[in-house]
Amino acid sequence: MEGRDSEAFVPTEDGLCLTGIEVVSGKLTVEGELNKLASNISTRRDWAAVDYFTNYIESLHMEKQIAIGILEEQKITFAENFSMTVPLFDGGSIRI
Repeated sequence: MEGRDSEAFVPTEDGLCLTGIEVVSGKLTVEGELNKLASNISTRRDWAAVDYFTNYIESLHMEKQIAIGILEEQKITFAENFSMTVPLFDGGSIRI
């Protein structure tokens, strides 16, 4: 892989390897990725007319809770003893 110091990678044109890309907004974080995932799911639900745009905020909370649940389930499968604190939209946090 080229660009091993990078934090994000994309496939090359031929799809045979990955190359590093510069992250413009700073470091990748679990919080940022969870927020992006929740936002993408909520936005797609609006676009697909599965949900009303006014439910966007509630969808964000629901999707973040789903992502946290997945992280909690995955943590059980790891042999390492670790924990992480994930900030919530309401200003609180949850420790996994």
